Amino acid sequence: MIWHIVRFDFAGIADDVRADLEAQLRDLDDLDCVGFLRLGRDLEQSTVTGLLTGFADAGELDVYRAHPDHLPVVEAIREAGVAVTRIDVETDDDLAVLA
Repeated sequence: MIWHIVRFDFAGIADDVRADLEAQLRDLDDLDCVGFLRLGRDLEQSTVTGLLTGFADAGELDVYRAHPDHLPVVEAIREAGVAVTRIDVETDDDLAVLA
């Protein structure tokens, strides 16, 4: 499976903008290509939100990246000036157990 892990730093971003962008990210859980999606705020850095998404394989991640519901969220995050760091990791975890 593929772990798509993204760190968003909302430093300097208004609380209402952050809440809206986090809601948009949560809504991506409804996409068929997404095995699971979890979103939460960092325990130590109050401006940081983490996204953990699981995909069956790299092909499903590619579908997600190009999905017409995902692209506007990416653009909104970019336009808001949110700092983003991501990593995609392949493991032998069983997606069905984690979902």
